[in-house]
Amino acid sequence: MYGTIPNPKKTITIDFPIEQVKVAARNIDKVMNFCHFREDNDIFNSYKFSRSEFLSMGAIIDINLTQVSENKTQVDIEISRQIGAFDEWVEVHKANKHLEETTNSLASILKNGIPKSEQQEKVANESAWPVIIGIVIGLTVLIKIFG
Repeated sequence: MYGTIPNPKKTITIDFPIEQVKVAARNIDKVMNFCHFREDNDIFNSYKFSRSEFLSMGAIIDINLTQVSENKTQVDIEISRQIGAFDEWVEVHKANKHLEETTNSLASILKNGIPKSEQQEKVANESAWPVIIGIVIGLTVLIKIFG
């Protein structure tokens, strides 16, 4: 280990209210592969995720939000190692990819909403069938009574 390299950081200001960005930030693990929610603090508008990496302990993604105005939010993203610090350019390159993916995931959620998981869609479809069958039976009974 020759020397540590500062954690990669990115700050952007986007034209969305902070409440909408909070929802997007809290749900990036629904869009990013190998990303796992760790903790949040809604008072300080901070969110922490872990990112799994092949042959390493992985990285930590810290997201902090600051309201700039009613419709503008500043997003600060920092990538750090789970254990230790960055000391090779390959690690920093991978961390910069994490920054890019985190930014793209936020943008995707803000644009398209939170994606439903396959399990949520399956439950929604399964719960619709009893309602449809109940309506058909109810209409059949009403037609026989009044018909």
